[in-house]
Amino acid sequence: MQAVMALCHFCENHGPRIVMTCQPVRDVEEKESSPNPSTSLDPSTSDSPPGPIVPLIKFDGECEFHHRKQTKSEDGTSYPHYGNCTKFTIDLDDRCSACSSFRNGPCLLSNDHQTRTSYISSEVALQERVYERVKIACLRSLSCERSGDLEENGGTNSSKTPSKAPSKSSSKKPATPRKWRPEVIHEEPINGTRIPPSATVLQEPKEDGAKKALIKEKEEADGCVIFGDVDNGYCFAFVFRVIDAKARGFHRLFSLVVVTNDLTFLTNNFEYFKTTLGGIKTDLQTLAQEVYSKEILLIPKLTDEDIHKPEYQNMVGKSGTPNTKMAIQTDRSLTAVTATEEIWVRLHRHMMWTLRSPTLAFRDRVMEGKPTQDMMVLLELDQSQIVELELHHPNQHSVSMAQLANLKIIASQLNASNEPEDLDILIHTLVTGGQVAVESREKECCRQFLLAISNLLPIGCIKLATYKDQYLPEYSSRFNLIGGPHNMDIPLDVSDVIVVRVMPRDLSIVDSDKMSLENCVIEVRRRPENDGSGGGLPQIVKRYRDLLLDADVRDTLLESVLRTTREGWMHKAKICYQMKHHLPASEIFKHITGVGYDDRQVVMYWTAGLSDAYKQHVIASLQHTRHMSIPQTSTTSSR
Repeated sequence: MQAVMALCHFCENHGPRIVMTCQPVRDVEEKESSPNPSTSLDPSTSDSPPGPIVPLIKFDGECEFHHRKQTKSEDGTSYPHYGNCTKFTIDLDDRCSACSSFRNGPCLLSNDHQTRTSYISSEVALQERVYERVKIACLRSLSCERSGDLEENGGTNSSKTPSKAPSKSSSKKPATPRKWRPEVIHEEPINGTRIPPSATVLQEPKEDGAKKALIKEKEEADGCVIFGDVDNGYCFAFVFRVIDAKARGFHRLFSLVVVTNDLTFLTNNFEYFKTTLGGIKTDLQTLAQEVYSKEILLIPKLTDEDIHKPEYQNMVGKSGTPNTKMAIQTDRSLTAVTATEEIWVRLHRHMMWTLRSPTLAFRDRVMEGKPTQDMMVLLELDQSQIVELELHHPNQHSVSMAQLANLKIIASQLNASNEPEDLDILIHTLVTGGQVAVESREKECCRQFLLAISNLLPIGCIKLATYKDQYLPEYSSRFNLIGGPHNMDIPLDVSDVIVVRVMPRDLSIVDSDKMSLENCVIEVRRRPENDGSGGGLPQIVKRYRDLLLDADVRDTLLESVLRTTREGWMHKAKICYQMKHHLPASEIFKHITGVGYDDRQVVMYWTAGLSDAYKQHVIASLQHTRHMSIPQTSTTSSR
């Protein structure tokens, strides 16, 4: 649920502009290796190009404000933070005080250590892509129609007059539902000034018809709307007006927008955003109302007699105040409109909590279901086998990513060789129970190759020997993955084996910690007699080949897809294991969906990878079923 919040303003000089953006930046790469937040502004999660560093002002913990002069660093860049805090977005739009907030000054930073997230408020977003989406949301929010409550007449008159047949004019209904409101607006005393709770009307409690129209027009301008698409993201916008005595029409148009890629996130939290953004709107309007009330008193009042004089008609506006006595100031900043120096800190606090609360309330949790066969087999392995397969490493994620990177290198080199079908032969031999022998002068090369291709098999099917100095006859049935020295002597009577030679280009790079097959030459020296070229290939061979040759499928995505593929075929193996105790071998695969003739050898071999606990459970269930059926049969025969 990544979302960005921004304050937008329709500047009278420059049009729609983004005034302030609050963007959460998360640190997701170094959760395990770096328990403390970083203290430098170098990028840690973004691949975007670097740019000028934005000086940050710490705004952390209990919202305590620290000035840059109180920090140890002169450039203000030594505050702890998460994620990428580099600014490379170049804003070329012309700006004035009305459509600016921080300009080139320091931003505001809040750290949420619980979720390892930093909330950074700046004039524009730090990332170029986010900036473009917020800019589009700004333009649309300040120009589109939105929902709003409309006032209607006659709440009391309709009760006094008898009902009559509706006329033609009265039978016309409005296109949108309209909510009836009473004529009298409830007022509450606030600091000696009587204003409505919504803080959206002018300061004088006595209203005439012209002022009612102004109030109605202003209230109709406040409303919320959701819009967007897949390409530009989705936006929740709350549009409102802030009163200002020195603005044209005595109002300035603003909008609060929440931009995200997830439409469901906005719709599920519609009422939440409507309430919170409406509260921010009310806060700004209340501050502006107080300033307007003080400034309007400085204007000389016209008497009732002066208002009716022709020479004063062009000096009287709808609100009864002279609109020519006060100079228009179009570049007036929000700080001046609200008379609050800390208005940006206040907005930063509002935006930070608006974005943070749904993250804390709506957190995805992965519920553990039934253990997979790999999990059950892992519990049954010896500790030495787990260490040899590198299944329990302190930095398991990095080890797995390195193995998958080597697997992609193997597939790429074999596919680019003179015999591109060698990749299919290698995968076919591996998944059907054949033996893969790797020979090299370096033990580490054999080890890296075998660990890489082991990701294509379930753990229960892996019988690994990373390096043997001599190939013994019993190894043909004892191991399916074996490594050995250069020109390893493998008997010719071992037919179902593929021999791969790995030769490093530079021996100086052979290091157990930084070893990669990218600097090695991989070639097939011997092919099995039954390489599958005479018939069709199993579906899983085609699936593995397409995944390994797809440049877009890599890292964690490749890991997830390979795991899902293995689990899917392990389900077929489980059904096969159950069926072979009930049906003859020729009838088993008729009851397994998605298994063709070429897939049978794969499924039969993968039944060997099932855990002992599962096999014992199946056998115990069959014995129990047979035991329960014996008394029933004897009773039937006695009758």
